[in-house]
Amino acid sequence: MYFGYQEESIEHSNSQTENDNTNCHMSVLKLKLDHDQLLEDFFESTHVIGIVSSARDYQLCWQINKHMHLDFRINNSLEINLSKNNRAFYFSVFEFEEPIKSSVHYFYNNHCQAEYLLPELRNVDYLWMVKGDYYQLNDIKKLIDQLRHVELVQLVSLLDIREIKNKMNLIF
Repeated sequence: MYFGYQEESIEHSNSQTENDNTNCHMSVLKLKLDHDQLLEDFFESTHVIGIVSSARDYQLCWQINKHMHLDFRINNSLEINLSKNNRAFYFSVFEFEEPIKSSVHYFYNNHCQAEYLLPELRNVDYLWMVKGDYYQLNDIKKLIDQLRHVELVQLVSLLDIREIKNKMNLIF
């Protein structure tokens, strides 16, 4: 469960006239987000691949789709919006679903103008996240080997999600 409950008491004074002072006592129930549980659930059965490429996101996805027979498509509803120094930055996310394998693939652009979705991975241009129990480590290694043969890909590496400091930025 992502939310915990926290009850607070509030004293409220309501004076309609000078002679009629009424004090109210209310309880307010607040929801408190459990970030640790949210992160654990979102990244359960997840593998993340870092990709270095100077190509634009749509060009690289097209090459990956063509070479690996996949169907990554941009999903504007998953676009990630981060604000920094009163400026908004939008990071595109492409998606490919494999219902038979109960898996979903997400392809994130790691940079927008001069900002990064994951600042600790400035040397990585794109992130490919595979979610689902079907893909095991050996399957991910095969994907990485196939990615290395895709035109426009310069470097590919498996990332350890536990070492990514700003992984909350990947949750849409």
